Amino acid sequence: MENSPPTARPSVLIDIERERQHWKDQYHALPRARAMRSFVRYWPVLCAAYDVYLNHPRADEGEGRRLFLERDSVQASPLNETEAGEVFERGWGRIRGGQGRRLAG
Repeated sequence: MENSPPTARPSVLIDIERERQHWKDQYHALPRARAMRSFVRYWPVLCAAYDVYLNHPRADEGEGRRLFLERDSVQASPLNETEAGEVFERGWGRIRGGQGRRLAG
């Protein structure tokens, strides 16, 4: 039986300014947007999904969600676990859905 290394995910270039603008236009539809009062307060929670994606390249969605829920910005937000999970799923889906530019690797 052959031992092969874990499959690496494709490299992705994320234009964080483009992502910021996307979420600035969309955050009103996210859980507890009114409780956050402004995009400036919501952005650190959204950034936590990107942080997990970039700093844990081999994490699957379940592990990524766990790591996201542990982030200080998520913990300090008014989101409950279910709401934070929804934010993570939307952010992770956007990242993994090819919104970034794939790099040859």
